[in-house]
Amino acid sequence: MKPEQKRWLVMAVGLVANVCQGMAYTSSVFMLPLGEALGRPRAEWSREWGFIFAMCLAFLPAGMLMSGKLADYGKTRLTVALGALLFGGGLFLAGFGTSVLWIAVTLGVMTSIGSGSAYGTVIGTMVRWFPDRRGLASGLAVAAVGVGPIILAPIARSLEASHGVMAMFKILGVASFIAMGLAALYVTNPPEGYRPEGWTPPEPDARASRPPVENLAWRRMIGRGLFWLLYLAYIAGAFAGVLVSGLASPIAIELAGMTASGATFAVMLFALSNAGGRVLWGFLSDLAGRMRMLAVAFVLTAISMFILYWHVGTPGVYLPCLAAAGMCYGGVLGTFPSLNADSFGIKHAAMNLAVLFTSFSVVAVIAPQVLAHYRNGGPAEYPKAFLAAGCVAVAGVILSILIMGRKQRG
Repeated sequence: MKPEQKRWLVMAVGLVANVCQGMAYTSSVFMLPLGEALGRPRAEWSREWGFIFAMCLAFLPAGMLMSGKLADYGKTRLTVALGALLFGGGLFLAGFGTSVLWIAVTLGVMTSIGSGSAYGTVIGTMVRWFPDRRGLASGLAVAAVGVGPIILAPIARSLEASHGVMAMFKILGVASFIAMGLAALYVTNPPEGYRPEGWTPPEPDARASRPPVENLAWRRMIGRGLFWLLYLAYIAGAFAGVLVSGLASPIAIELAGMTASGATFAVMLFALSNAGGRVLWGFLSDLAGRMRMLAVAFVLTAISMFILYWHVGTPGVYLPCLAAAGMCYGGVLGTFPSLNADSFGIKHAAMNLAVLFTSFSVVAVIAPQVLAHYRNGGPAEYPKAFLAAGCVAVAGVILSILIMGRKQRG
């Protein structure tokens, strides 16, 4: 197969693998049935499920770190296969669960590490195959995870209704293992020095004083001030999205006065906006520049969060702000893989992205706690969570300005 054809095949199977990983965000489908199957009191289960869901997010960087070095040395098939085994196996074993600990280890830790292993490898490989469209490639790769819940939620709901929640886990575990395992056969790096047909790398700007981008290994990368600015920017960019996504439905009911069906629509709207933002921002970042588009995402996020703080009491306000927050959250996740490659080189992109992505674990732990704190304070305190998210987004704007200045200086 010619390289020009191979790169589109790699993209196709990589997107399938990432869609499977969207299973982690379909929790609203099986949260309550799973608690009932385990015999947990609803109040206790709500707290326990929060811990399990945090594990689903917090261990993603662990999987990326584990696989990053192997991927950078060309072991892409191995890392995706390992991800398929852990992710599919975690879902399958969850179907035998009889305790919260078992579910936390299988559905939480195992699937999270497996997802991180495959996710980081797919993104890094796609960026290597598409040096001419890095932003679009990384945007599509991360968008596939956002699209996953839209595809998988109705499937999971149907399986749970017809076969029970434990059988649902077993069926989806086997299906995920097969789909991701097949993808592992084809996710390989391009030949050394690969260039797409008809594409010539842009010549360095003769007027610019900064040298070409150096390929940095992660140990050297973390010694650069630019890395830590990007690390903080990642935290700022993901904060509002994680905060809102965890309770998009309860916020719709408790603050915006929406019905249960309206709240379901709100969840779907966030998922669609999230997926769309990942592709749109990735595409636009190729044209307008990564940091400019990142700054736009921070500004729009801050505006939407402040509007929710001032007036969240109607669907007409909540839904547009939710969509804006979802699109910008997706935009941040869609821009950072290519921004990482632009900043620290393509050679060690998978490992470097894994290290940078540990910032997401920070967000996964802190953002839900901030929302829970203000939510427990009652209706008067609840909107202050949006104020906090808006302030974090403003910090992101400042960080974007600092990063752009640093890049211009070289």
